Amino acid sequence: MSPYRALTPELFMVELALTNDAVLIDLRTDREIKKDRMLEGAVHLDYLTDDFEDALAEMDKRRPYFLYDDGGKRAALAASKMARRGFMQIAYLQGGRQAIDHEIGPKG
Repeated sequence: MSPYRALTPELFMVELALTNDAVLIDLRTDREIKKDRMLEGAVHLDYLTDDFEDALAEMDKRRPYFLYDDGGKRAALAASKMARRGFMQIAYLQGGRQAIDHEIGPKG
């Protein structure tokens, strides 16, 4: 069984709200965040920078992580990378922030 799952926007938001000790990570670039702000409670960790790799080494692998980006591709890549490094509970948002805005409405 894979340690990461792809979730629809509605399920992503529900599971995030119901998960104790969850860490919400926004993987977008600064430029993307300026266009559409981060979700409430999110930590910014740009997947496209070298800082992403460094940050993984500092993170608790036992905590549950919820990942999102702009369109969903980087979140899937980040989830896979985290799983290979031993993270055990990872969920990522299918379709990214755009999907939340489209299916649920603007949040944050």
